[in-house]
Amino acid sequence: MKNDYIVCVCGDASRAAYLIKGEKNVLFDAGMAYSADKMIENIKRELGERPLDAVLLSHSHYDHISGVPFLRKEWPDLVVYGSAYAKKILEKSSAKKTMRELSDAAAQGAGFLKAPDYKDEDLVVDKVVKEGDILDFGNHKITVFETPGHTKCSLSYMVDHDVIFASETVGVTTSEVYMPCYLVGYQMSLDAVEKLRRAGAKRIFITHVGILTPEDAGTALLPGLKKEEFSADRVWDYLEAGLKRTKDEIVEIIRKYPTEEEQLKIMLATYHKSVKQEEQPDFAFLLNAAATLKVIQRECMNDADPER
Repeated sequence: MKNDYIVCVCGDASRAAYLIKGEKNVLFDAGMAYSADKMIENIKRELGERPLDAVLLSHSHYDHISGVPFLRKEWPDLVVYGSAYAKKILEKSSAKKTMRELSDAAAQGAGFLKAPDYKDEDLVVDKVVKEGDILDFGNHKITVFETPGHTKCSLSYMVDHDVIFASETVGVTTSEVYMPCYLVGYQMSLDAVEKLRRAGAKRIFITHVGILTPEDAGTALLPGLKKEEFSADRVWDYLEAGLKRTKDEIVEIIRKYPTEEEQLKIMLATYHKSVKQEEQPDFAFLLNAAATLKVIQRECMNDADPER
């Protein structure tokens, strides 16, 4: 949309930082540590002398939150919103250690020695939000939806019934393949798609992709959909179908390949072959894929060993 109030300000190719401009300026997710300087430069270009007022966290993964400490340094009055579970996760030293390791791996994939350092105490949630909360940012009212499935802490946000920022729970459409992202629950993810569909937003934002438009119909992002058929409802149909199709694919992978090592190798080749290392290192994907395998075994395979 021309002159849109929503702008990608990502400092890298992961597309995990979008600015919502208005009387108050709000960032959806905060990107990665290694590209935080570029993200801040992009935000300043959009805002000029105006401040960044808030960050809305979709969940507590490193590629969505590790830019927060650098944003705080630039805008000390910044308020970070997230779920109660995200707040709890970010208080754990073990979680912060893992985030640093993954941040360093992403930085190395981008050609850096490591990610820039930051203070752990700056990587926190300031205000907890929950299902049904409406955040007043002046000319924009943002509604909170709890959408677990990717993580327990996943949140989605709807801006003025115009755009819904869907959490990674609904999956990620890429130029190659629909990537399943259900790390804690498959049925939860289907439920999240239905919940967000019922919210009735005009436009849909997909994490790591952006706002889908009629121009995306018929492309690798939305294959099989004609431009004249494009609608929010059809996008939800596509995401729901992607969840169900990948569930069937992963069931077959588990049945065909007896070891987790083999299963992960096929998962990597099937869903991650086109992703750059600076966007998501292979070993970060494999951590997620191992969780996805367990979800499918637990929820969708009666003959699977739940302790496997």
